[in-house]
Amino acid sequence: MSAKTYLITGANRGIGFALVKQLSAESKNTIIATARKPEDAAELNEWSAKHPNVKILKLDVISSESVQAAAEEAAKILPEGLDVLVSNAGFLKNIGPFLDCPDELYIEQFNVNTVGPIRLVRAFKSLLDKKESKEVAIVTSVVGSLNIDLPMPFSGYGVSKAAINYAIKGLSQDLSPVGYSFVAIHPGLVGSDMGDYSLTEMGNHVAGEMKKALPYLTPDESATAINQNVLKNLKAKNAGKFLSYDGSELPW
Repeated sequence: MSAKTYLITGANRGIGFALVKQLSAESKNTIIATARKPEDAAELNEWSAKHPNVKILKLDVISSESVQAAAEEAAKILPEGLDVLVSNAGFLKNIGPFLDCPDELYIEQFNVNTVGPIRLVRAFKSLLDKKESKEVAIVTSVVGSLNIDLPMPFSGYGVSKAAINYAIKGLSQDLSPVGYSFVAIHPGLVGSDMGDYSLTEMGNHVAGEMKKALPYLTPDESATAINQNVLKNLKAKNAGKFLSYDGSELPW
């Protein structure tokens, strides 16, 4: 397997950290793992200390200045360019009826989940341009699909994910003519901080129904499936699609 360079946001916990472990297991790969507060990312720092192919950078997706500063630091680490950008950082708060979600939470979730990945592509494009691969994987969610009915409303989070799905299609249309490959990924129902919070917000009955309908994955299980079923064939067969972690295609 040829060496590849990756940048993963939200890499300090959950799916992001699991992807770092999964991809850095191949010692030829170089992984840049980002976090809002790297000094607090104990597990990530411990992993990086044992795996010299993992480099940690500070990056907050809600700040254009932070994203640009991280891109400049990444350019020093990866002078030959970046193969794969994995936009994983996300924010979920206040599941429930649309009118019960306050304005500020609509705006905050839109800023992180929708504008954040666009900021990343803009800032890291010069590094992606240096490589033939030019692969961008954005972790979104099935709740952003306009054609799938779920047992409860996800209000601000769902709106932000529907919007990033639209943006992924637009970015693909804009940049695929110059060799870029984009994929939208639903990571599954994952037992992470965000996943556990969403189940708590749903209440016992709805959460139980969700667990009956969908496999409840660990972050490691989700990351392994994403790597095997989506990332390894991104440019070859998955570009331009909205895929579940298991490789099945979802309706936009």
